[in-house]
Amino acid sequence: MPARNKPATTKKVPAVRKKRVVKKKGSPAKFPTNNAGEKADAGRQSSTHTVTLDSVVVINNARSLYEEFAKAIYTDVNIDASAVEMIDTAILQLLYAFVIKVTSTNHKINWINPSDEFISRTKLLGLSRNMGIA
Repeated sequence: MPARNKPATTKKVPAVRKKRVVKKKGSPAKFPTNNAGEKADAGRQSSTHTVTLDSVVVINNARSLYEEFAKAIYTDVNIDASAVEMIDTAILQLLYAFVIKVTSTNHKINWINPSDEFISRTKLLGLSRNMGIA
């Protein structure tokens, strides 16, 4: 059998491709960081922001509470938890993350008369000491 001659082919070199960044759905939300703001605030006298918790604080309130916390990250914060009669675990986790973020920026969290229900829920989850409540 005679050998067949294959026609010469030229491979096309693909153009440089841009990497696509895919954002995962459902990834945990993080509090906004502002490194420039942290440095600028270091020389200023810190202001105090007050957050008042409602009597019933459940996951349906998480978005509005998160937005309120985002405004107060780089200040000292007073949290009034005196009216809390019911609070769920998701909100306590959000509060805990907020406390960690605020204290990492060398600001203080002051708890204003936390209710017995609020204190018992934080103790039940083992967060009271880390949050500076008891």
